[in-house]
Amino acid sequence: MAFEVLRTPQVRDAVQRQMSRTERAGYEAARDELAGRGCVAGGYKLAATDGGDYPLCARHLANAWRMYTAYPDDARVVIVAVDQHTPKSNPASLAETLPGLATVGRRRSEKPPCCEDAASPPPMNDELRKRLDTLV
Repeated sequence: MAFEVLRTPQVRDAVQRQMSRTERAGYEAARDELAGRGCVAGGYKLAATDGGDYPLCARHLANAWRMYTAYPDDARVVIVAVDQHTPKSNPASLAETLPGLATVGRRRSEKPPCCEDAASPPPMNDELRKRLDTLV
């Protein structure tokens, strides 16, 4: 099954202006894998402020880059953001845009996979779906 992969203007800008050729190649490979495998290629689920899972996933890219994805339905993937994960980066900026997203993540050993089956992406609530519609 092929998945439609959408991306926000922030993602387009970051890929074109901030990533090196090698980093862009890693991003493109990850995007292609999302198109072919959906949420199975999404990495791991992010934490919610209540301690549970937030319906957004993160995937490591080349160097310090991370890709954040959402799954509005079982046929589409939205690349919400790409960002460098460094001591100076501010994870709170994405959490400010998406209420309920924790600013501190889980330990590496406690990160659950984004999904087990591409036909069952992380469920989204209506509020998050509306916010995504304004970002894309």
